Amino acid sequence: MKKLLGILVLGLLLSGCTTVRDEVTLWQMYKDDKAKYKAYASVYKWKEQGYLNYGKFYFRNYDSLDSLFSIMHKSKWCTKGCKIEYIGDEKVSKERQKEIAKKHLPPGLVKEMFSEPTKIVKKKKPKKKQTPDDNKVVAAASGSGFFVSNAGHIVTNHHVIDECKVLKVSYKGNLVEAKVLAIDKTNDLAIIQAKINPSKVYAVSNKDVALLEDIIVAGFPLGKNVSSAIKTHKGNVTALAGFGDNYSNFQTDATINQGNSGGPVMDLKGNIVGVAVALMSVEAGQNMFFAVKSSTLKTFASSNSLSFLPPNNRPMSNKDLGELITEGTVFLECWMTVAKIKQIIAQEENRKAFYSEYQ
Repeated sequence: MKKLLGILVLGLLLSGCTTVRDEVTLWQMYKDDKAKYKAYASVYKWKEQGYLNYGKFYFRNYDSLDSLFSIMHKSKWCTKGCKIEYIGDEKVSKERQKEIAKKHLPPGLVKEMFSEPTKIVKKKKPKKKQTPDDNKVVAAASGSGFFVSNAGHIVTNHHVIDECKVLKVSYKGNLVEAKVLAIDKTNDLAIIQAKINPSKVYAVSNKDVALLEDIIVAGFPLGKNVSSAIKTHKGNVTALAGFGDNYSNFQTDATINQGNSGGPVMDLKGNIVGVAVALMSVEAGQNMFFAVKSSTLKTFASSNSLSFLPPNNRPMSNKDLGELITEGTVFLECWMTVAKIKQIIAQEENRKAFYSEYQ
């Protein structure tokens, strides 16, 4: 009679599940039930089925707990496994759940239900360890510059001296350390000074270049890979504005390569009319090179209390121009840590002329 009553009550409970809208309600019904034997279970790997729309169910009113468990495990909800969570009002331990399941479910299913989940351990990416050489300071990149005073003042590009731990000037076979006095990041200019008394100093023009004016570019393109001798290129002024209508620059067809950066651009009188600053990539266009105008340089120098020699008024012979270029133009070497070199090379925009072993 009790067994029949249990089945009847369960049938009424499940057939009326439309009123049991959530697990909270079902749990409250279970707690309020005064049956002598009752058990609350969850379905293993539950998927919504029939009235059982939240994966939990309970049975009540049988002759014993064993008979209650037997009927529960034979129900359609438990054919793929279930775990008894409560017996009466007491929570069931995992060990007890497994013990009950072993009596009523296939061994393979019990093993699957109670096996410990395999933990997937993500391998941590090893941190990049610094090598002993990372803190070593080495000669990393080069550029050009030119003397503008007898006290060893030198003009160059900001990107040539940027991030250098040590900056050295190569002059007549000697490497002399220089200090940075002033920078102009916007126009890519810098003034540095070394303890050198140069035999030749450049004068700076009071006028900006004219279209089609003849000019000469000097410096150390490609560092010393080709040779340590200074190199010159002749050309014309091809536009009075730089890239993107930058009117602090002008364009020329006189070749400017990496390593030329910061070098002098002069007229045929030997006066500085610009500072070599950039070249366009081959993809963007050929024979497109840029220099900072002398007026921009003079404004920058004046704001930093540096004055230039007055410009020459007469054309110079090739021999005299050659002597001025040789004595007044210098090779600049940027020294930095190996770690800093790696960091800068990894950047998308990098204008430094690094030595080939670091590229």
